[in-house]
Amino acid sequence: MATNVGILAAAFHEAGHDVTVVTSAPGPIDGFPYRLIRHPKAAQLFELYRAADILIQSNLSLGLIYPLVVIRRPFALRHHSESAFHISRVPTLRNVLRRWVRSRAHHFVTSHYIGRKSGLRQYTVTSPFADPHHITPEVVRPPAERECLLFVGRVEPEKGIPFLLEHWPVIRRELGITELRIVGDGSLAQSVQRSIENGLEGVNFVGALSRNETAKEMGKAAYVVVPSIWQEPFGAVALEAVAAGTIPIVADRGGLSEAAGPLGIMFNPDDEASFRKALGAARAKRNELLQSRSAWEEHLKKVRNHVARFEPERVVETIISVMKPDNGAAH
Repeated sequence: MATNVGILAAAFHEAGHDVTVVTSAPGPIDGFPYRLIRHPKAAQLFELYRAADILIQSNLSLGLIYPLVVIRRPFALRHHSESAFHISRVPTLRNVLRRWVRSRAHHFVTSHYIGRKSGLRQYTVTSPFADPHHITPEVVRPPAERECLLFVGRVEPEKGIPFLLEHWPVIRRELGITELRIVGDGSLAQSVQRSIENGLEGVNFVGALSRNETAKEMGKAAYVVVPSIWQEPFGAVALEAVAAGTIPIVADRGGLSEAAGPLGIMFNPDDEASFRKALGAARAKRNELLQSRSAWEEHLKKVRNHVARFEPERVVETIISVMKPDNGAAH
């Protein structure tokens, strides 16, 4: 979410808006194209809210939204998850305030899936995006220079790491590849490393990388697998895989099908036949790209068309359009 907010803030700045990002997260404040304030004092937060024309909060958090109790400003909640949709009906002050804030806000959601789950009568979809600052044409290699299967993300059970390792022998055989590279970190990192040390062949645990290095990994992978077993709110890694020109093999969970679009090869992780069918379709697609330059060029055209739907500039235009007072935004 922090990465997504940073990209969006930079896009607002590039569009000519005066942008301030406020966060309770620790870290540096210099080197950004916009003003960044961490851990603001109450008086400072009130002053920032008074000066703002539009306020956008990522997910519902009372820790930074409380000035709206007394300050009237157009504001929106941009939901990256379902956290604001399941507020307890127990009449505590916290729950009452959260319901009040939610009722006053305009709502932006990261996917149609989240919108459907929200129960909201009105919302606008503003999906995350493929980062144009990292996934550039320079990192996208042609099919003949791509060899491995790549996993990128948190190394956690819900991201499908156990499923991936269990099925690696089948994947290796069906796709005709010899290496699985795992980029990321998480609670299962040591378990993955032990499996490799105990003889799991062809798996390379790379660990966490910078966004630039991750983009390069995607740009040289034959396939990217997204085996999530939970309902992803969006699944930006699937979109980034498409942007990098690889073949995404993606679990049909939550908003992942929206992220991958028509270029994603979807499967049901609870259905073995569905998974094997997806592997067969992925290998057939790779063979097609390897054998025909025109097929590769057509593939890249489809990539550009899909990724264009998620450009930060479009999200900025949508938010500004919706938040104009004459369009019925909250006051």
